[in-house]
Amino acid sequence: MPTVRDVLVAAAVAAAAVTGALLGEPSGRPLLPWGGALIGAAAVALCWRSRFPVPVLVAVMAPTALYYWLDHPDGPASLLVAVAVYTVASRVSWPRAVLTGLLVVLAWAGTEVLVVRSAPGPVDHYGWIVVTVALGVAVGAVRRAAELSAEQAEERLARRVEQERLRIARDVHDVVSHSLSMIVVQAGVGAHVATRRPEEAVTALLRIRDAGTDALRELRGTLELLRDVPDPSADRAAGPPTAGLDRLDEVVGSGRSAGVEVTVTGDPGPLPDAVDRTAFAIVREAVTNTVRHAPGASRVQVSVVRDAGRLHVRVADDGGPVEHPDRPHGQGLRGLVERAEALGGRLRAAPGVDGFVVEAELPVGRRT
Repeated sequence: MPTVRDVLVAAAVAAAAVTGALLGEPSGRPLLPWGGALIGAAAVALCWRSRFPVPVLVAVMAPTALYYWLDHPDGPASLLVAVAVYTVASRVSWPRAVLTGLLVVLAWAGTEVLVVRSAPGPVDHYGWIVVTVALGVAVGAVRRAAELSAEQAEERLARRVEQERLRIARDVHDVVSHSLSMIVVQAGVGAHVATRRPEEAVTALLRIRDAGTDALRELRGTLELLRDVPDPSADRAAGPPTAGLDRLDEVVGSGRSAGVEVTVTGDPGPLPDAVDRTAFAIVREAVTNTVRHAPGASRVQVSVVRDAGRLHVRVADDGGPVEHPDRPHGQGLRGLVERAEALGGRLRAAPGVDGFVVEAELPVGRRT
């Protein structure tokens, strides 16, 4: 079915053609009834111009040419052809639009020579076709540019949604992995000393409680983001605003409660929020992996150094040679690599001299 807009345009053009013919100078044949019927046939075909622009152009030119061949009153019947030409030119590439205009000129001139049996008019006689094609090409270019811009905006929005989904997944993984690892370790300690040293078992239970409370708090803050309308201009690529290097003492305490001494060296100074959160996530995930996957580890060395506009983070443990498959290369480290790359940095996790080493470089800019 034709669109309402196309029907209204066809009706308006047909009305203009009929009115112009009635008001124009009379020629050899009266307008009514056959001249009006030919204009009506062309107008009916024009109703489908948006769906079938090229066939409609042919269908409009045929009754229009017959209209002039039968010597009906000269008037703006060519407006029907002009609208059809404009529709084609605005919906195809400019070379095809130029070719369409050339074919219309040839067809129009051929009709005058073969049907009307008169010499073709001067070049400016076909100027309306040139103007119509140029207008259609310009409008089509603007339309395609707008459509491309809309598509690119949708793609950018889809990428933002995907990045937000991955960020929340990483945040949830970090919180759950770290907290549950500490809970499992403390539960094992409590079960081991429950009968012989009940006071240590109570301490382990209190640490489990604290770890669970911290996990719930962080999960609540992370999931709260799902209830809010995202602010596209906000920097939310690396996690909740509270998870920065100023909370390294929590990682130190968690490691100590699990039997691992965590030592932190370096003072990077003020950092951009995204870099601060990412650096904290790297340290916490690396220490958590040591607790979970290196039962022989007793010490973790954490170095956070700012140098030449980049933040260098290094986390190394003494868990022994990494020759067994238990050391992780799964979601946690993959998420850290994604975090670092999202900021334009890089992260490497590999066996070291005495254990496992996680090293990252993040761009931060120079101190002022």
